[in-house]
Amino acid sequence: MTYYELLKDYIKKSGLSLSEISERLEGHGYKVSKGYISQLQNGKTDNPATSELNRALAAVTGGDVEKLLTAALIEKAPEEIKEKFMKLDKLKDLKKEYAQALVVEETPAQYIAENLVKVPVLGSIAAGQPIDRIEHIEDMEYVNASVVRGKQAFCLRIKGDSMIGDNIVEGDIVVCVKQKEVSANDIVVVAIDGETATVKRIKCQNEICILMPSNPKLQPTIVDASKVEIIGKVVEVRRRY
Repeated sequence: MTYYELLKDYIKKSGLSLSEISERLEGHGYKVSKGYISQLQNGKTDNPATSELNRALAAVTGGDVEKLLTAALIEKAPEEIKEKFMKLDKLKDLKKEYAQALVVEETPAQYIAENLVKVPVLGSIAAGQPIDRIEHIEDMEYVNASVVRGKQAFCLRIKGDSMIGDNIVEGDIVVCVKQKEVSANDIVVVAIDGETATVKRIKCQNEICILMPSNPKLQPTIVDASKVEIIGKVVEVRRRY
């Protein structure tokens, strides 16, 4: 069951009208029109509701909050991950009819626990800032565990067009692992002079570092190596359509 189908089911089973749900959401601090709730349950919005609004919707309708949050994250996941969940559901439905077929017994929750890690999407990150102490988290992404390989991971939302030569455009989400050692071919998250981090390639030699954008219209930036802090390495790029 998709996020939208699950929400529609919760709303139906609650016995509440959309107007009543809208009114009760105000008690949770959300002013949401019945029109938006209708669009949400019918899958006519670009994305699911935020985690906070989903918690409120589950509380109002009596639905399972964890199932709704999980369904929302799956809905926002890359297509290959969503296809995996669809295949799991289809194979389970066919189990009785095709007893000899190869059936995947994993539930979505089991698959998430065994194969995916939950990674925070940070609005920005400053040099020296511990990832696990950042309070402002915009969202969460499910990332295949094989991508991060046990390292501490975080996601950043790209601003600007400095890396369009690598097909990284504004609005993309880059999955990063925290590490100090990188090569000249790596795309890295780097902070200069303690400021908010940026995404570039970097080449350091002696006492200078060169920050290299992949946009041909932009020039490399040369900075003192003592002012540079490498925070992590980009391991995956995600785009919302």
